[in-house]
Amino acid sequence: MSAEFTVPDSENVALMLKKLSLLWKNRAAVNNTHPEYSELAFNESKKDFSESLLPFRLHDAWQEAPEDVKSRCLSYAWGIYNLKTIYIECDIVTPACEDIIKCPPVNSPNRAELQDVMSEALLDEALHTRMSVMACNYIYDRRKLEPLNYTDFNLIRWRKQMLESCSADWQRRLTRFAVACASETLITDYLRVMAEDKSIQRICHEVTRIHAEDEWSHSSVFSYVAYDIVRDLGYSERKYLRNTMLKTADLFADNELGAWKSVFNLAGMPYAREIIAETESCNEIGIYLESAEAVISRIGL
Repeated sequence: MSAEFTVPDSENVALMLKKLSLLWKNRAAVNNTHPEYSELAFNESKKDFSESLLPFRLHDAWQEAPEDVKSRCLSYAWGIYNLKTIYIECDIVTPACEDIIKCPPVNSPNRAELQDVMSEALLDEALHTRMSVMACNYIYDRRKLEPLNYTDFNLIRWRKQMLESCSADWQRRLTRFAVACASETLITDYLRVMAEDKSIQRICHEVTRIHAEDEWSHSSVFSYVAYDIVRDLGYSERKYLRNTMLKTADLFADNELGAWKSVFNLAGMPYAREIIAETESCNEIGIYLESAEAVISRIGL
């Protein structure tokens, strides 16, 4: 990272924030009506999750497993995805939004615009949380499955440890923003697969499609908010922000094998221990880490 840094044009940032806010009023899911989940037809023969996203999809034990067991695992994969989404929305994105709403960057000329777009994002995240809760329980109910109770997601645990290790308030504030900014960028890549997969259960496709449309906008929102944060940072602070975002990208791609161990127990998966032991812990899922690097480059980090 170069010590030379050109401060972004604040007027262009303000213009883009206003455009994004206008788009939010017209396009955000929270401002539109959607069919009740109970009105969407349930197709028992359709999968509840895109198998291409499973980290162990090529493992022999998975490919040879009974179809009913694989079906339960895919339903629980939907559960893992939604439960992790709930944690990210509540524990990662919401606090970062609240930071900007309560105390925008001191020297920013775009104070009102920053508060506006972040309060809009906060409304979106509340809806996304509710969507995940309802969609997850819908599948559990239709499949007559015991709900997955899992709380130890690696990204959430790592963020907590990072915040506990911070020795200054500026580190805590940058940590909260960096983890949220990277997460909002990476989730768009992850959501794209299911949002475009019409072979899965209709409710699963629709929920991820709606979520993806909002998150594509959020990625831009956080990028432009980052401009006004980065403009007042010194070299060491920018380096800290950059490194935290890159580490978040790595953790975001974690395959959450602890959650899968719990799922295999619930689903009765044969050779579960071998699958867990022989599956890479990170980066097996096709998360496009270059997206985070592109944001880092774009905002001058």
